[in-house]
Amino acid sequence: MIPMGDRVPMFKLRPYRSLLLVAFFVLVIGGLLSAYFFVEDAYRTGCHRGVFTAIITLIAVLLLVVVAFSRYGFRHLWHHRPGYKRG
Repeated sequence: MIPMGDRVPMFKLRPYRSLLLVAFFVLVIGGLLSAYFFVEDAYRTGCHRGVFTAIITLIAVLLLVVVAFSRYGFRHLWHHRPGYKRG
């Protein structure tokens, strides 16, 4: 984690790893599905399906990444106290 001056995020505020993995898999599967629709029929409905699938995939990945990093929104919980017992 990148320290921000003397304010360091607590270890338990790290991003959700499982949601980041899900976002990665959604991106890969959505990208492959979108590419399949583009290759299948480039000038007809397949192209529109490919664009629609790409847009839905990007929105889903963006939402998953925002939710995965939602813990960083609690900046009031970031602290660095010399006598603070971690754990």
